[in-house]
Amino acid sequence: MINKLKKFFRYIWTECKDKKTLAIFLCVVAVVYSPVWLCYLLYFLFKWQWCFTVATVCFAFWAGPFTPFFPVCIAITLALKRFIRKRRKR
Repeated sequence: MINKLKKFFRYIWTECKDKKTLAIFLCVVAVVYSPVWLCYLLYFLFKWQWCFTVATVCFAFWAGPFTPFFPVCIAITLALKRFIRKRRKR
């Protein structure tokens, strides 16, 4: 079991070393986290209290101990990378 976990993490590490994959990962993180930073931006611009509330709740959800933010982002990144590879082969 430990060898399978090591192999899995080694696979993720080798896949994420590419500059294109890093760019995809940063885009995925920005999109997934966009409700937080966008609502905070709207709050600071227009002082809408509901934007502050939404941003804080989303931030608390993603920063929570049982929410796998980075594993979800890595999974989406690797899925997008695989999709792009398949599209280029055609």
